[in-house]
Amino acid sequence: MTQRTLELYSEPYGSTGNIGENFRKLLGAPTLDPLQTVIRESVQNIADAAKLGTGPEILIRIRTLTTFQRDVLRNRGLAELPEEPTSNRQICNALDQDPLVVLEICDFGTVGLGGPTRSDRIPVGTKRTDFIDFLRNIGTPRDTEHGGGTYGFGKVALYRASTCSTIIVDTLPHGGDPDNRRLIGCHVGRSFESPEDGMLRRFTGRHWWGARDPEDGIADPLTGTSADELANALGFPDRRERGSGTSIMIVGFQPEDEDLRNAANRIVESLLWNFWPRMMTDSPDSRRFRCRVMLEDAEVPVPEPETLAPFHLFCNAMRAARHREGNDVRRIESLKPPKYLGALAIEKGLRSPRRPLVATDSLVPEQLHHIALMRPVELVVKYLEGNPLPDGRLEWVGVFLASDEDEVERAFADSEPPAHDDWVPDNLSKGNEKRYVNVALRRLREAAVEMGQEATPQCSGRSDGPPLARLAGRLGSVLENVGGDGAGRRRTTGGGPGPRPKRARATRPGFERLEVKAKGKVAVFSTDVTQDEKRSGVALSASVAVAVEGAGLGHTKEDAPNPEVLSIKWSDRGEVADGAVFDLSGREGRFEIFVRVPDDCAVIASVDVLEEAP
Repeated sequence: MTQRTLELYSEPYGSTGNIGENFRKLLGAPTLDPLQTVIRESVQNIADAAKLGTGPEILIRIRTLTTFQRDVLRNRGLAELPEEPTSNRQICNALDQDPLVVLEICDFGTVGLGGPTRSDRIPVGTKRTDFIDFLRNIGTPRDTEHGGGTYGFGKVALYRASTCSTIIVDTLPHGGDPDNRRLIGCHVGRSFESPEDGMLRRFTGRHWWGARDPEDGIADPLTGTSADELANALGFPDRRERGSGTSIMIVGFQPEDEDLRNAANRIVESLLWNFWPRMMTDSPDSRRFRCRVMLEDAEVPVPEPETLAPFHLFCNAMRAARHREGNDVRRIESLKPPKYLGALAIEKGLRSPRRPLVATDSLVPEQLHHIALMRPVELVVKYLEGNPLPDGRLEWVGVFLASDEDEVERAFADSEPPAHDDWVPDNLSKGNEKRYVNVALRRLREAAVEMGQEATPQCSGRSDGPPLARLAGRLGSVLENVGGDGAGRRRTTGGGPGPRPKRARATRPGFERLEVKAKGKVAVFSTDVTQDEKRSGVALSASVAVAVEGAGLGHTKEDAPNPEVLSIKWSDRGEVADGAVFDLSGREGRFEIFVRVPDDCAVIASVDVLEEAP
C-alpha cells in the first residue's frame, strides 16, 4: 500500500476578503472553562449529527502518542509547516513535546462529514454539506430541526484546546463504502503576508493538510485506502469495524494545572453536568447518548445519572417535565399573546452524600437550588440559580423544558449566544419571540427565588395541646410536597391497570399516623412501589432526617438525636423487614415505613427503589 504524505495549503485572502484570524475570537467569552467548553460544544455537534434513528456512541479519549505515531504525525501528517513564524513555532513545539498528548472526541453511528469538500463546488440538488460546514465555512446556520447548535461555532473551541491550534479530522460519511473515509488536518493561526511577483499576497491564517489539487493547489481531504492507512497509523479508532461518524484529534492537549487523570474525571463530570438528560437510561433510544471516557487504554467509569446524587433528582424532574405531570409541575405561559412556553418541574429531596468525581472545583454544588434550562433537544443550556431551602439537609432542583412548537423553540434557539450557554432576549428583535423568552425567564426567576422563601412549618393546634398531636401535625406539614416520584399525596396501590413505568419506582412517602411504642414515638409513613415490565426493582431503601421544633426547619441543634428507620412492612402481605431496606425481589404494592422519632422533632422521609442489592 502506498503511504501518502499530507500536503499543506495556506488559505489566501480572496478578492472580496475573508474572515481571517478573527475566526478564533468568534466563540466570544464562554462562561465555562476551556475543557468544559470543548466537551460541551463538541457533544452538541454530535447531537446534531445523530440523524440515523439511534443515539450516538461517544468516545472521548486522552492518550499519549507512541513514538511511531508521533513520527507518522511529524513526517507524514504535518510534514510541511506554515510560513507564518508563530504558527510554525507552535506546531514545532507541540511535535517536540515529550510526551505528546492528544485529546480525541469520536462519535459512531452518526452521519459523518459527507457532501462536497469545496464551498464553491456544490452540485445541484446536494442536500448535505456537512464537510464544508464544519471545515470550510464559518457561521453556517443550523440545518437540524430543533437541533442543539444554531451557528456552528463549536469548532472554534477545538482549536482553543490545542497548544498549537491544530486538529486532525478523520471521518467516514454514512451510506458510503468504507473506502470513502476522509482525513484532513487543520490549523488556525495569525494572518500574514508573503511577497509574490512584486505584490504582497495576504493569507488568512487558516491552513489545511490533505491531498493538494494539481489545478489550484487547494488541499482536499485524503480519501480511500490512503486515508484508512494513515488514520490507522495515527491510532484513530477503526472505522471499518465501528462504522460512520467522525473522530477529531486535538494535537498538543495540555490541561491547565492538572494531571491527565483529573482531566479525564473532569470530562466525565462535564458530560454529566451538561448532558445528563440524554444519558438517562429511559431516554428514547433515538436520542440517548452512550458515553465512554478513556485515559490511555483504561476505561474511566461514566455513572448513569439516575444512580448518582444529585443527578437522580434532576432525572425525576426531567421525567415529570417530559410527561407534564409529577409532584410539582407548572405551566409557563405567555398571556399576551396566549402561548404555552414550556413546563417547569420541581423536585425536592434529602441532600444525598456526593460521590466526588473531581478532587477540586467541582461543577456540582453541595446543595442544589437550580433550574436546568433546555430546549426540546434536551441539552442543558444553563442552570438558573435560586434560593436554597432553609434546611441544609434538603435540596431542590427544577427542569424547564421549552415547548417544541416551532415559533417558541425558534425564539429560545435564536436567543442563545454563539457558545449556546444562555438565553439572552436582547439577541432578538422586538416582537413575540423576544416576549416569549422574557416572560419565561421572568417566571422562572420568580419560581427560583420563591423556593427558598417557603414558610417554616407551624405546629398543628395550640401550643398547649397534646404533644403527640402537635408532633403529628408538624410531621404532616413538614412532609408536604417533599419526597420522591409520586404525583400527589393520595396514591393508588401498585400493580393496577395502565402502562408500567420504564423503571421501578416508589411514590414519595406520605405521613399516615403517629404511634406510641415501647421504643418511644413511632411515625408511620406509606409509599407505593410500582415495578417496570422486567420487575427490576430488587430493594426498597428508606432514609430519614430530622428538624427540631422551636428552632425552625432550617436550624438544627448539633446534639439533636437522630431518627431511626425501625422496619418496613409490606401491607399487602404483612411481611416485615427490620431496618431501612426491604427485599422486593420484583414485588410491588403498598409499604409502611416505621420511624422512631426523637422528642420535639419533625422527620423528613425519602425512599428509593434499587436495582441492585445494597
